[in-house]
Amino acid sequence: HQTSRSLEMELLASTPLLRSDGSNVAASSLGTALIAFYFSAHWCPPCQQFTPTLKDFYEEVNGEDEKRKFEVVFVSSDDDEAQCLDYFKNHHGDWLLLPYSSPLRNELKRKYGVCAGKEKEAVGVVERREGIPGLVVVRPDGSELEFNGREAVEKSGPPIVKKWIAKV
Repeated sequence: HQTSRSLEMELLASTPLLRSDGSNVAASSLGTALIAFYFSAHWCPPCQQFTPTLKDFYEEVNGEDEKRKFEVVFVSSDDDEAQCLDYFKNHHGDWLLLPYSSPLRNELKRKYGVCAGKEKEAVGVVERREGIPGLVVVRPDGSELEFNGREAVEKSGPPIVKKWIAKV
């Protein structure tokens, strides 16, 4: 049965996302089975450790295929836009960035309860379920498929994507 998309996914569909080469990508054009929101920041040592792991995972899962089956959207907890862009362009995979100025950035942090401890109050996260880095894998309607995506990526590697797709 078809479930309606969450408000956040409706907003995401109308928000232009960025690739590391600076090109805009309409989220509505992704057509991917899985989206993973990657909550991270350049100043966070565990993020600095996990980002290369996620980059390798992303490249192995998607290969050279233009039609990606697993798409990552970076949701920054950096202190400002310059830090966010530097971290994204120089350390991340060829995935997508939710613009730093987008109000959806904080909406997603509130919805999934993932943020840096130092921003919890300012963002308005009532129940913080996870600090950063966090990787939340969602269905196309925005419902949570795997909250502990980081752990799953580290423990299971690329084969986990087939299991996630089977749950969509």
